Parts: sequence; structure tokens; C-alpha cells
Amino acid sequence: MTETTIAHIISNYKEQIEMYSHMLELAQQQLDLVENNAPADEILAERYRLMDDISSLNKQNQEWQDSVCQSMEIKSFTINNLKANVNAEVVEELSQVLKDISQVLQQIEEVDQKIQESLNQQLIPRNRTRTTHERAKQAYQKEN
Repeated sequence: MTETTIAHIISNYKEQIEMYSHMLELAQQQLDLVENNAPADEILAERYRLMDDISSLNKQNQEWQDSVCQSMEIKSFTINNLKANVNAEVVEELSQVLKDISQVLQQIEEVDQKIQESLNQQLIPRNRTRTTHERAKQAYQKEN
């Protein structure tokens, strides 16, 4: 029963990896649009929809993890806690899937950081001459 539930958890994580990979593609498209000062509203909306789907998967996964913890009488669903009670191959597969998710999430974070940097650069006024007291005085005197 427990290993079957862990297999469901692994499968759930694999589905999340597919969704996060799609999220990474969307983030890269968003970066291209932002760098070209093009609207990215549709991509952003798609990313939010995708996050809702991932959130639902996560909720189901958490329920399965809680169930495993109860049946094994362990406090938390961690690799170390599972090692003592579960087949080593299953633990290794779970560990690899978690590493894969972590890598995709890190890539998404890096692209999102680039998006943020690009947006920040677009907000900085370019080559604006600063108005000094003297320039303001000269401009006032020219008008009068």
C-alpha cells in the first residue's frame, strides 16, 4: 500500500515536472516579449493558469504524503525517513524526481530574474538631463 502511494507521489511529481517545463518555456517567451517591449499579458495569464493546475497537483501530493507518514508512523515525508522503510529503488527514483523538479524550478527562477531586470531597466529614464536650479532660472528668464 505504502509503496503504491509513493508510486502515485512520484507520478504526480513527474506530471509537475512536465508542467514546470512548460512554465519554463512560457517564461522564456515572456522574457523575449519583455525585452522587445511587447505585451506579455497572455503569457502571464497562461502562467497563472498553469500555477493553479500545479497547485492542485501539489495538494493531492501532500495528501498522499500525509497518508504515507501516518501509515509508516514517521513525522515527515523526507528521503531519510523513507530510506529505513521503503525499497531503495523507489527511494532513489523519488530522490531523482525531486532533483529534476529542483533544476527546472531553478531555471524558471533564473529566467524570471532576467524578466524582472529587463522590466526594471525599462522603468529607468534614459539619458534625461537633470534640471538644476541654474537651468530652471535660465528657462524662466527666456520665457519672460
